[in-house]
Amino acid sequence: MTAKEPRTGAASSLATGLRIIDTVVERETSGRAGFNVARLADELGIDRSKASRMTQELCDRGFLERREDSTLRVGPGFFSLAQALHQGVLGRSRPVLRRLAIRYGASARLSVRDGALVRLLRRESAAGQWQAPAGLITPCWCTGAGRALLMDHTEKELADLLADYELIGVGGPNAAHSAQELIAANDHDRPTGMVAAHGEFEHGITEYAVPVRDRRSRIFAAIAVLGRQPDLQPHEAAIRTDLTAAASTLEQLIDAGPRTSP
Repeated sequence: MTAKEPRTGAASSLATGLRIIDTVVERETSGRAGFNVARLADELGIDRSKASRMTQELCDRGFLERREDSTLRVGPGFFSLAQALHQGVLGRSRPVLRRLAIRYGASARLSVRDGALVRLLRRESAAGQWQAPAGLITPCWCTGAGRALLMDHTEKELADLLADYELIGVGGPNAAHSAQELIAANDHDRPTGMVAAHGEFEHGITEYAVPVRDRRSRIFAAIAVLGRQPDLQPHEAAIRTDLTAAASTLEQLIDAGPRTSP
């Protein structure tokens, strides 16, 4: 055996592992039911026993998780790696968020979707305003960021995504209580390019949010401003302009790839 052979085998395994993760991510973000190992193997055209071994290793490492129905989803290891790969983006997002927070005396947030939930990656807040910790988890159906992250989903994709969730009793007085109400809310906001969530997660609180897209025009994250409705609503047009510009700035950082923060 030459020295090249083991490296070639390792590269092949790595490539297959990345294909598995990418396929699971694509399936999950589409809103459709996840793949089990057999269906994943068929989708990728690889041997089922090999798919089983590799998905088990990826689960052991935390990159994938198995649901109770044996379908696969991305795990915490994937999000930790994604965050590490985009440390430059996260680090350089601070002044973008900080400007929004100071200008509107509010909380400015950068979030990503984790299935039907929203994970807060970074926040900057004006003094005394909503000091939410990074990693905060909230529902996607009753938050501005969550609705922005779902802006491209079809009616069927949203219905499938929320099929296993009880929406009643979660969120504020204006929260969606069904997939149909969520669809209607996004249809209402889509023409403006910005979600306006008034009292959807908490009474009296408004969250404005816009999607942030990657180089393939897929929604990658959401940037939002959150504060008291009487304070923010009079500035809705300006907030829309500023959030759209902030999202464009972050999209350029994503396109530029990981960088070391200065």
